[in-house]
Amino acid sequence: MQAPLIVKVTRGDYLESQHQVVAVITDSHGKRVQQWGKVDQLVFPRSTAKPLQAMPLVLSGAVDSLKLNQRQLAMACASHNGEAEHTQVVSNWLTQLGMHESDLECGAHWPVEDATIKLARKGNDACQIHNNCSGKHCGFLSLAHHRGIAHQHYVQPDHAVQQEVNSTMGRIMDINVFDHPMGIDGCSIPTYALPLPNLAMGFARFGSGEQLPDGWDKAAKQLYDAMVTEPFFVAGTDRHCTRVMQAFGDQVACKTGAEGVFGAAIPSLGYGIAIKAIDGNARAAEVALNHLLSELHMQPVDTSFTQHHNLYNRNNILVGKISI
Repeated sequence: MQAPLIVKVTRGDYLESQHQVVAVITDSHGKRVQQWGKVDQLVFPRSTAKPLQAMPLVLSGAVDSLKLNQRQLAMACASHNGEAEHTQVVSNWLTQLGMHESDLECGAHWPVEDATIKLARKGNDACQIHNNCSGKHCGFLSLAHHRGIAHQHYVQPDHAVQQEVNSTMGRIMDINVFDHPMGIDGCSIPTYALPLPNLAMGFARFGSGEQLPDGWDKAAKQLYDAMVTEPFFVAGTDRHCTRVMQAFGDQVACKTGAEGVFGAAIPSLGYGIAIKAIDGNARAAEVALNHLLSELHMQPVDTSFTQHHNLYNRNNILVGKISI
């Protein structure tokens, strides 16, 4: 075990802030390739778990029966910006299901700044479709529709959809998630505090297809391919998930989560990565992911991609950086 990663924020040449990050890389058997800090702690994976939560959508046959496309699958794994391209996919998906905005139980929030300005200029309010989790929730509605079960209250922990989603995720991670502390996520579904190494192993299996039950490897690959083929629909403009997947092509699928969590799958190595910024800061988790990809000798196809984040002020003057 190495010491926790320290992400430093400098202004000029002076250290202004720093963040402590714990991280672990495992293979599909759960063998720890490398770890930084005390990773044997329970962490709410939050939205990092979305690719694993989307597995029942494919395994159930819903994707085939509804003829869902790659953008829809990417959106099922997404924490999107609520840009027009994102909301159009969600709106069309609801129409395809014969459902409406009111059927989404994720709640409403304003999208990213540019999208919010466009809405406000038209005199429109944000709604559930703009929620960054609305694509995932369309996946939940699709699962209920395909199973022929009532979709009302699908966010409740005891609803059949959440039971199937979390049982499936637990099987991928070799853990019974229901034995762990439960909280309620920002979009109202249950989230369970799980060991960080199990999350890394889940991503290793998601990317490689190894150690999964028969047929599950094909479902994982279908979701993985959607994420790396349509990275804009996993996040959006200026978002780190999108930037990483664009920079590395099909080599890496990654997903951020609230409170400084990040996960990534690297099929060529058979590895999964799980990261937690102790103070919950997203920028720390982003730079930590870049650093770990470099440590694994992953080469971006976009040579302009850097490990560190530059900091610019309102006049677009470079004033500092975030780095390890």
